[in-house]
Amino acid sequence: MEEKNPSVKRRERIKTILIIFLALLLVLTFFSNTIMNHSLPRVSAQYGGYGSISEKVRGSGVVSANQNYEVTAEGNRKISSVAVKIGDEVNEGDTLFVLESSKDDETVKAAEQELEAAEIAYQKALLTAAPDYADKNQDIADAREALQTATRKLNDAKRQSSSAISESAYRQATATAKSAADRAQKLAGYLTAIESGELDSIPSEYRSGIEDAYAALQDASAKAAEAQADADAKAAAVTVSSAEQEVTIRSLEREAESADMAYDRAKADYEANKDTELQRLMEDAEQKARYAHEDVENAKKALTEIQAKEEDARQAKEKADAAAGAKNTAQQSYDTASSGIKSILRADIESANREADDANQIVNAYDSQNNADIDTLEENVRTCERTLQTALTTLAKSKKDDDLAKQIADLDLESQRNDIERKKDALADLKKDAGTVTVTSKNAGVVSAVNFSAGDDVTDGAVLCSLTLTGSGYTLQFSVTAEQAKKVKPGVKAEITNNYYSDMQAILLTNKADTTNPGSTDRILTFEITGRDVTAGEMLALVIPCSSQNYDCVVPSSAINEDKDGKFVLVVRPKNTPLGNRYYAERADVTILATDEINSAVQGNINYSDFVITTSEKPLKPGDQVRMED
Repeated sequence: MEEKNPSVKRRERIKTILIIFLALLLVLTFFSNTIMNHSLPRVSAQYGGYGSISEKVRGSGVVSANQNYEVTAEGNRKISSVAVKIGDEVNEGDTLFVLESSKDDETVKAAEQELEAAEIAYQKALLTAAPDYADKNQDIADAREALQTATRKLNDAKRQSSSAISESAYRQATATAKSAADRAQKLAGYLTAIESGELDSIPSEYRSGIEDAYAALQDASAKAAEAQADADAKAAAVTVSSAEQEVTIRSLEREAESADMAYDRAKADYEANKDTELQRLMEDAEQKARYAHEDVENAKKALTEIQAKEEDARQAKEKADAAAGAKNTAQQSYDTASSGIKSILRADIESANREADDANQIVNAYDSQNNADIDTLEENVRTCERTLQTALTTLAKSKKDDDLAKQIADLDLESQRNDIERKKDALADLKKDAGTVTVTSKNAGVVSAVNFSAGDDVTDGAVLCSLTLTGSGYTLQFSVTAEQAKKVKPGVKAEITNNYYSDMQAILLTNKADTTNPGSTDRILTFEITGRDVTAGEMLALVIPCSSQNYDCVVPSSAINEDKDGKFVLVVRPKNTPLGNRYYAERADVTILATDEINSAVQGNINYSDFVITTSEKPLKPGDQVRMED
C-alpha cells in the first residue's frame, strides 16, 4: 500500500482539530444558559398584594411590689441575733431580730442632769417684769389740758373782737356766695348733661330747642345698633366661607376618585380570581366609593347654604353701614342745635361766678379784720397740739419697742421649751434602750433585704430589713414610643413570653407621659401583674396585641432591606435575550406603614405586578443577575 504524503496527513489532522473545536463550541453555546444559571445566586420571590397587618408592641421590665415595708431600729443598739434571711415568708408578729442595749447607767444619769438644768433656766426666764407706762400717760394728760386752755382763750378773743363789717352783712354775703356758687355748679351740670345727651335733668327753658334733634338722634342710634347686631349675627352664622367649602369639595372629589380607583382594582382582582374574600373586599370598596360620592353631594348642598348665608350677611352689612351714616347725620344735627343752648348756659355760669366772687370779697374782708390780734393765740394752740402729738408718739414707740422685745423673749422661751421636750424624748429613748428588745414584723410579707448581721451596731432609725407585703399587688413598667402608645389602651391583656408555665397575667393599667425625661415624647406603660408565681425583682417580657388593619401592599418583612438612603426592596425584572429570559434585581424604595411578626405593609415605588425577592442564597445588590427558584 502506498504511504500518504506528509502534507496530506497534516491537513487531515488540522481538519480533525477544527471539527472537534467547532463541535465543542456548538455544545458550549447550547448549554451556556444552563451553565450560567448554576453560577447565579438563586432567589425566592412573591408578588406584593393586598393584606392585613396585626401589629404588636413589645417590651420588658422588672416586677415591683406595690408596697414595701422597712423595719427600722429604735435607739442605738447592737444586733444579738438575726431570725430571718432573704426570701423567707413572715407573718404579723414573727420575730425578725433580737437587739441588745448599748447604753450604760452613767449616760442616763448625765441626760437627767441636763434636763434638770434646762428646766431651771426656763423658770428663771419666766420671771421678767412687765413694762410701766405711767409717766408717759401723765405727760399725755398734761398736754391735753394745755391744749384745751389755749383753745378756750382763742375762742374768747374771737367773740370779743369788734368788726367794721357788721355780722349781718357778713352772713348775707356768705349766703349769697354759697347761692351763686351752687347756681353756677347746677348750670355746669346742665351743660354736661347736654353734652352727654341726658336731657331729662335739664329745665324746659334750656332744652326746648334741642328735644326734636335729640329724639331723632336716639332713634337713629337705636336703628344703627339694631342693624349692626343683625349684621353681626348673620356674619357669625357664616362659620365656614364658600371658598373654604369649595376647597373641601375638591378634597372630597379627590377622595371619591381614589375610592373609585380602589373599587376598580378590587373588582378587577375579584373578576380575575372569583374568591370570596376578594368579593368582600370589592363590596367594601364599592360601599366606600358610594359614601365618598354622597359626601361630595352633601358638601355641594352645604356650599349652596353657605353662599345664601354670605349674601344675607352682605346685605345686612350694607343696611348697618347705611344706618350708621344716618346716625352720624343725626349727631351732627343735634350738635348744631345744642351749640346755641351751650352758649347761653356758659354766659349764665359766668354771671353766677361773678356774683359769688363779689360776695366772697365781703366775707374775706370780715375775716381779716382781727387776724393780727389772735395770731399769737392761734400759734399757742398749734404749739400745744404739737406737744400732745409728741407725747402720743413717744408712748406708741415705747409700746412698739416693748412688744418687739416681748416677741424676742417669747421666741427664746419657745426655743427653751422645745429643747426641754427634746431632752425629755432623748432621756426616754435612753431608758427605753435599756435591756434586750425583740423586733417583730408588723405585717405579713416576704423578706426582700437583710441589712445587718449578728454583732453589728445599729443607730436609731437604721433600716434593719425590708419586706415585700403580700396582698398589695405587683406592677411592671417599660417605655414605648408615642406612635406605639397610640395603638394600645388600658385594660388590654398582654402575653408574657418568657414564663410560659406560670399562672401570671399582665393587664395594662395606665398609658402616661414619661415625666422622668421632659424632653422625650416616649410614654410609660404600667401593667398589673397577678398570679401565684409573681416574684418582686423578676424580669418579664411582654407582647401587647394591637388591632388588625388592611393595606394595599403587604410583603414579607424578610424582603425589606436598608442602607444609608433608607429602606427598600429588590424586585425581579426580566430581560429578553437571544438565549432566553434573564432576571435582574432592581431597587424599589419603600416606606414601612406597619409591621407584624412576619409581614410589613409598605408604600413607594412598588405595585401589584412587582415580583419581590424574599430570600437569596447570596447577598444581593441592585443590578445583580439572579436565578429564580424552581
